[in-house]
Amino acid sequence: MGNITSWFRGIKGKLLFAAALPIVAFCMVGVISVNGVGRVNELLKSSHNEIIPNILILTDMRISRNAFGFRAYSALSLFKAGKDIDGEVTMAEQALHSYRKDYEKYTKTSFTEEEKVLFEKAQDKFPAILAIMEDILKNLKSKDAASLEKAEELLRGAYTVAGVPVSEFTAAALKIYEGKATAEGVLAHQAEQSVKMWNILTTIIGNILISGTLLWIASRMSKEISGISEKLTEASNHVAGAVTQMTSAGTSLSQSSTEAAASLEETVASLEELSSMVQMNSDNAKQAASLSASSREVAEKGQGEISKLISSMEQISGSSRKIEEIIHVIDDIAFQTNLLALNAAVEAARAGEQGKGFAVVAEAVRALAQRSASAAKDITQLIKQSVQQVEEGSQIASSSGVVLDNIVTSVKKVADLNNEIATASTEQTAGIQQISKAMNQLDQSAQSNAASAEEIAASSAEIDSMAATSQKLTSQLNEVIHGKGGVTAVAPTVAAVAVSKTPAVTASQAVKVVAPKKAAKASAASEVIPFDDDRQVGTIEGF
Repeated sequence: MGNITSWFRGIKGKLLFAAALPIVAFCMVGVISVNGVGRVNELLKSSHNEIIPNILILTDMRISRNAFGFRAYSALSLFKAGKDIDGEVTMAEQALHSYRKDYEKYTKTSFTEEEKVLFEKAQDKFPAILAIMEDILKNLKSKDAASLEKAEELLRGAYTVAGVPVSEFTAAALKIYEGKATAEGVLAHQAEQSVKMWNILTTIIGNILISGTLLWIASRMSKEISGISEKLTEASNHVAGAVTQMTSAGTSLSQSSTEAAASLEETVASLEELSSMVQMNSDNAKQAASLSASSREVAEKGQGEISKLISSMEQISGSSRKIEEIIHVIDDIAFQTNLLALNAAVEAARAGEQGKGFAVVAEAVRALAQRSASAAKDITQLIKQSVQQVEEGSQIASSSGVVLDNIVTSVKKVADLNNEIATASTEQTAGIQQISKAMNQLDQSAQSNAASAEEIAASSAEIDSMAATSQKLTSQLNEVIHGKGGVTAVAPTVAAVAVSKTPAVTASQAVKVVAPKKAAKASAASEVIPFDDDRQVGTIEGF
């Protein structure tokens, strides 16, 4: 428990805790969403497995029964006109077979309690109408006048009377399915609203908790780092005073050595070459950033065009469905027209010689109605194929849109990285130019004075004391960053070791002592405060 508490006191523990809070909130939102989707999926399964199959079977039974009646009436009309009725009788037999097959299939489906009670009331009506249909078909196949007259009598009498309760049962069953579908739609909507409400509530609570925790962590870290920073500032002021003394003594030193001047000139030349190369890299990085921005614009335009394509595919799909509904209406009109033509032919046959002209017209109307019905079926099939192809195209377009979204995201990241590279290259160029300028100034003002070595040694002792204080404060800062228990011991400074081991310092030795001491301080600072670490401690992005 103590290790966890000390770990949480550090910057690393606080940041990891703050990063874990959004993950927990997202997991909660995901669990709620998955649960809601499962509930909606159960409702959709019920509709797909129970309601839709029963509706399709009842619709097919209604179509088969209507087709049987139509073919029977057509056969009677053709017989009265003295024409062959084999084709119509065959079609009627096929319709009867389909009706019987669909009825058997319907009796094997699962019923709700309400539908079960309704079916038990009308169960005996279906075998009765099947027997009548078989009797009518038997009389039609005999092809004699008495049998056909009996078939017509059954059609206009028993068949019509037996079809009434069957039609009423079909209408009532379809109404039950409609009510059940509506109820399940309401439940699905309620489930959707519930998921939305819980998602919104979880998001709000999660944002409040995350914001409060981040504010608390920021406040604690700000107070801790501010206190240590004030102490470091005070120690730095003492160090600055000691450094001022060393600088005052160093101005009297003679640094006019030929080797030092030559080395400085070579260093300046190398820096100039390095500055030229960095400038070239900066120009290339800017060009790459410009090309990335152009690629980003092109990718975003492509994303917009894909969105327009998906919208157009959806509109085409909707229009195709509307056309399919219109074709169904045309099919129904053709069916009704055909029945009217049959009735007209029957009436014309009854009129005898006076109705022959009217019978010809009725036969032409019937032929046109049959052609319209056939054309409507063909168009319906084509429209269904078109709708399926449009839906497949819409799915492909949606998949392409997702892929293009990923491409756009990658292009944006590449553009951002190129911009950062260009900015870093510009900053590096400016830094190298400043270093080159400083080296030129150092080359011009290099002087040496060996007499000031003893004064520098004395100042080094004072700096070593200040360095010990800075070392202690740096250790405290390390505790804030890594937590207690994660601090490693810092080695003594080079200057302290050098001073303790050097009883008398000459002019040349004093210069040798100062140079490694500066390098040691830079190394200790880079080890204690990880400036190049990904955590970026000390910046806004780090917190």
